[in-house]
Amino acid sequence: MNRRLGILIVLILALAGCSREASPPAPQSPSAAEASSSAPAQNPGEGGNIPDPCTLLSDAEVTGLTGRDITQIDNDGGQATAATRYCQWQQSSGQLAVFIARSNSDEFTVAQADSPSIPGIGDDAYWRDGHLYVLVGRTQLDVYARGVDEQQNQAEAEKVAAALLPKVSSFS
Repeated sequence: MNRRLGILIVLILALAGCSREASPPAPQSPSAAEASSSAPAQNPGEGGNIPDPCTLLSDAEVTGLTGRDITQIDNDGGQATAATRYCQWQQSSGQLAVFIARSNSDEFTVAQADSPSIPGIGDDAYWRDGHLYVLVGRTQLDVYARGVDEQQNQAEAEKVAAALLPKVSSFS
C-alpha cells in the first residue's frame, strides 16, 4: 500500500510540474537609443559582419595553397550575423576548413593557454591539435589543413592564413 501511495505522489507531482501554464516573461528588447549606445560594449564573441569563408578563397587559390584538388565544398549556409562561419573544402587525400568568429585578445589568450605563439601571423597566432588559430583585430581565424603530416599541415594552414589576412582585416 505504501508503495502505491508513493507512486501516486510521484505521478501527481510530475503532472503538476508539466501542467504549468505560466511562461517566463519575454526578454525586453532595448529601445533604439539604448541599442545604439550599447553597440560599442557588444560582446566581441557575438556575431556580426562575418563573411562567408567560401567566398574568401577561389577554388584555384585553395588548390594552389594546398596542392590538392577540391572534390566537394561544404558551406555553412549561415548569415553574416552568425557568431561563427565556416567553409570546408574536401580534397583528394585531405581537406581544408576555415572557421571565422569574433574574439578579442583576452579571449584569445585564455584559449591559447600553454600553446606557444607563432610570430608573423596576424596580431597573434598559435598551433594546437591540428588547427592554426589566428587573431586579427576582433576576428579569429581557425584554419585546419589535413594532408600528409603534421608539419606539412601547419605549413599549409599558415599559407592559407596569410592569404586570408588581407581579406579578413577589412572587417575586423
